[in-house]
Amino acid sequence: MQDIRRLEVGMTTKIGTDQVKEPEVGREYVRGLDSNSWLLFTEDPAEDRPVVVRIDSIDGDVCHCTVTRKLS
Repeated sequence: MQDIRRLEVGMTTKIGTDQVKEPEVGREYVRGLDSNSWLLFTEDPAEDRPVVVRIDSIDGDVCHCTVTRKLS
């Protein structure tokens, strides 16, 4: 996994399947606050987490992802 502060929309990255709660291809996930885990992204307006990724594929214990949005 790259430093999430350096990720920009359209970039690809990898996340371990052990970091994602119920990983599913095509779904978007957001990094949990003060943790190393990723949670299913919701359109909650109170969302203040830095980056959202979409899982493109799962290969063994790695999720291959694309950054879909960067939140402010």
